[in-house]
Amino acid sequence: MDLCAMGDLSVAILRTERFPELLRKCAEEAGDKADLAAVVEHAVSLGGRFPRELGMAALTAGEAHLLAAAESVGATVRRAGAEAGHADLVAIVPTGRVRVVRPGEQVTDGSALVGEIEWHGARPAGLDEYVDHLQMLDGADRQVLRKWLVAEGEARALDLIRRLRYTLRHVGPMLVHIGDRHYTNLGKAANLVGKSVAADSPACVLNGLERTELSDWAEEDCAFLVLMSVLIASGTPSRTEEFSGTQLTLRRLEEFVRGRIRAYGRTVPQDAESLPDVERLWLLADLSAEGRRAAVAAGSSVFRVVQGMTINKEERAFDRPVSAADLPDAVRGLLLDHLSEEQLSSLDAPDSPARAWSARFPRLHETGSGAFSTRFEELLHGIVAVATEATRSHVGMSRGPKDVGLLGRLLAAGDPAPGSWKTSDYYCCVVPAPDFVGRFAADPESLVQVVRAIAARMRWNGWHFMPPLAGPEELFEDRDWFYPPSMPDITEWTSHHHQGHVANGVRHAIRVPLPLVLGGEVRPGVHDFRLMRSDGDPYDLADLRAAIAVAKVLQGLYQAHAAFLEGNGTSVPVRDFDNRWYQARYLASAPTA
Repeated sequence: MDLCAMGDLSVAILRTERFPELLRKCAEEAGDKADLAAVVEHAVSLGGRFPRELGMAALTAGEAHLLAAAESVGATVRRAGAEAGHADLVAIVPTGRVRVVRPGEQVTDGSALVGEIEWHGARPAGLDEYVDHLQMLDGADRQVLRKWLVAEGEARALDLIRRLRYTLRHVGPMLVHIGDRHYTNLGKAANLVGKSVAADSPACVLNGLERTELSDWAEEDCAFLVLMSVLIASGTPSRTEEFSGTQLTLRRLEEFVRGRIRAYGRTVPQDAESLPDVERLWLLADLSAEGRRAAVAAGSSVFRVVQGMTINKEERAFDRPVSAADLPDAVRGLLLDHLSEEQLSSLDAPDSPARAWSARFPRLHETGSGAFSTRFEELLHGIVAVATEATRSHVGMSRGPKDVGLLGRLLAAGDPAPGSWKTSDYYCCVVPAPDFVGRFAADPESLVQVVRAIAARMRWNGWHFMPPLAGPEELFEDRDWFYPPSMPDITEWTSHHHQGHVANGVRHAIRVPLPLVLGGEVRPGVHDFRLMRSDGDPYDLADLRAAIAVAKVLQGLYQAHAAFLEGNGTSVPVRDFDNRWYQARYLASAPTA
């Protein structure tokens, strides 16, 4: 695609369509296919943008059976006509889920119609009765969850609400389906506390439940509260996202948690099998959480695969640790200008990168060349630049607090002041690759706007993750914050929900959070290293391993920098990478059209 021929460069070079437009486009494309299997494949995966299995997991058991029955008798799909209410319809609802709507059922407002199923006289007898039976089984499981919650009593239910509401305020967006209902804190469809719905808003389902007698709660609401609470208990707060875009049911959740227990090398005790369903589920969650803690402590290389369309995040682990062998050759060559071959080859030891860089200080705090205030900033920019090109990325970046020396001293003293720092107390080194810069040959000012926008968002992320690191969480109840990320992730098709990603074309991305030891404790998410592609192929696991290897090098550099400043009681704040710096760098060196 010739991105430089798309009209108004200041807007159109990177911008993608918003999610509703994409749904209408995918429904239209799916409806053009006559074969039902092809229609379903295209619709549930939104045009191949995520795995079919993930899209199928959003269907109810009844919908999945109806589609399978239709495929088995050679049914086709035609455009929905005026008599659509008398046919089985396939539609994509505003949350992105495919629904199969039978005659007499209501189509969700705002849905994009794919078409109606043509059975050609072969609609199986008894089909509706069996679909109803499957829906009844799902309802029976929800009744089990409701019965358990009512038996636990009002106090337990309200405690689960408070805990879940607190978690949802401090984690990323999630979206799950329970039957035909959805629960999400994302965008216009939001009915849970999050960026779109305030903590005390009546639009939040949890707030409505809190004011309603437990005996009057809908079975779907009971199921959501219990199942989401169990899911979180099975790991970390970010578990909220691992069922995103799919049906959250008792059976699917138990299968998921058992899979996590096996992945962590644990077994389920035999006596657990005789427990009632919900009690067994809570026990399995505890076993999963214990197994995860032990696996991570033992060095398991945990990461997440993120499907941006459905905001589904799946935890996985590498079969072997990331090591110096995963460094791209170009990055290795750059590092050999600063570290010895012996130091480079020993980077696999946990504290080796920091030891290797420590000998470079305080020399790295001397004045840098060209536009760089210090050699530290020059080296940081150089590593990010080379890694960006080596991974065929369009933009690379690394963020952090400007004055990490001051941060370390405040944390050591137990001073929570950093939790109230401003976004201007953080920086982000953003480096666009040469071919990305070339896209803006006719409009270099737009390049500066994009780079500055990315840097501003990353500075905000630093501000967003600081409160849990700076002191007791209750000190920061009046401000917005998220739990800092703790594991790398690799993301596909992330350019349709997040406003900044829509505007700046962040389609595929890698994020590696970097913890630091400050004030004698490990502080997660103080820094990170990120890569993005605005188009082209998604990243693969080799790219992720390369990014993690580079991030280990950066983490060592950051740790040595912080340890030197903390040990000497001094500060050498990062002064580069602000708006004025980017303006000077990219307008002064702008290519000619």
